[in-house]
Amino acid sequence: MYKRTLVLAAALVAPGSVLADTVFGVYAGGQIWNADNEGQYAVGSNLIEPNFENDNHSSYYIALEHPVPLIPNIKIRENSIEVNGGYGENDFSHRDYILYYEIFDNDLVSFDIGINAMDFDGTLRTEISNTFGRQDFSVVVPTAYVAARVGVPATDWTFFADASALSVKDSKVQDAQIGVEYRLVENLAVDINLNAGYRHSVVELDDVDEIYSDVTFKGPFFGVEVHF
Repeated sequence: MYKRTLVLAAALVAPGSVLADTVFGVYAGGQIWNADNEGQYAVGSNLIEPNFENDNHSSYYIALEHPVPLIPNIKIRENSIEVNGGYGENDFSHRDYILYYEIFDNDLVSFDIGINAMDFDGTLRTEISNTFGRQDFSVVVPTAYVAARVGVPATDWTFFADASALSVKDSKVQDAQIGVEYRLVENLAVDINLNAGYRHSVVELDDVDEIYSDVTFKGPFFGVEVHF
């Protein structure tokens, strides 16, 4: 009787442990992005060819995935994109609010779809009466979001890609990346993954707070992700 009780208790506890580990997770990560910065912008009718300097940008995020039906998973990503050129430092930084559903997910393949509200709060430098000036702009751009992962069987390697994009009339915003991930640590307490790849971002704004832009940021990145 005592043995049967122990077996029953183990059977009840084990599924709960597996369930908690596989259907609920917190992900946190960041990356350094060595980008080529190019393009032009205008403030009102004043067109500026800034000759952007190439520089490193940073990005970090936190995501929560859960088993509750119909309620989307959430990911918040901060993107710091500050570039020197023209009349000083220009800021195209934005925060991504991503709501997504896991359409398919197993140990080898996963596919997500959702929406991304890209919240820009930036600054462009311009010349005003022969002095250095600035023009702030703020806009939230709703975009479609897709992400996919494909693991290499019997290895610690995974290929991944994700993209957010919207094109309306003369405005276009897109941010996409593709890369490979290596699972460095995997245990019951924490997973640690290293990743590297290529990221391409386009910001074309048409008359947003008197701002017009046609800029591109593209280049390789290196990052790390922790899964609790």
